[in-house]
Amino acid sequence: MRAAKKEMQPIEMTGMQRMASKMWAPWIVMGLMMVVISFVMGLLLQATEASYFSNSKEVREAAVAGSAIVQDRGFIEVTMAWVPGFKFFGLGLMLGGITFLLATILGNLRLQGGRVQQALGVPVIIPEPPTTAKMFPMFMMLGMMILMAALVISIWLATVAASYWNHSIATELNTAQAGSELLRQLGVLNAVKAWLVPFKFIGMASLFAGIALALVTIVKVLQIQTMRMVEIVSAARKP
Repeated sequence: MRAAKKEMQPIEMTGMQRMASKMWAPWIVMGLMMVVISFVMGLLLQATEASYFSNSKEVREAAVAGSAIVQDRGFIEVTMAWVPGFKFFGLGLMLGGITFLLATILGNLRLQGGRVQQALGVPVIIPEPPTTAKMFPMFMMLGMMILMAALVISIWLATVAASYWNHSIATELNTAQAGSELLRQLGVLNAVKAWLVPFKFIGMASLFAGIALALVTIVKVLQIQTMRMVEIVSAARKP
């Protein structure tokens, strides 16, 4: 069993575990709300796309800047730029809430394990946290920072998309010359989209890794507490 220490101070959760017990529910609720908002935006996007593509290709491409058709195309491209980042951040909040919930479970295991030992009248021994207990919060925070950065980049990308698509396709976008601002914006849109999606998945992978490490920690703590109970029972049965 890992090195343990006798606890002289009151048995209580750690500061991180107390914070986690208060944070897990708000994070899950906020994340769910963001995912629902993303779904609503998807419904609006569906309606706009139906309106936009009801026009012939010639009409769509000939539409001038400021027209309803160009505005529809701009809304489509802008929405497709920021909603995925927003949705991923919402999912990240939900996974972060689950991680906080697992940390709360660890805190309760610590608390109840100490109380059981107190009730049995034996020295209260709280084991040193396993290495995984120190790792899973770091993976969670890393994942959240990545998803937050991806959301900020997505919002910035949406502003670039709004500027680029506010032009006539036939007379401005298709005729843009090499080195022009329009082609620079088009390059930015395609280049950033190429790496932004895998970047978001790195964030999600970090969050899942944090959850896995938290579950491993729970298993290890249960094993350690079981060994402690066996020690207590064995000592009580000795004449």
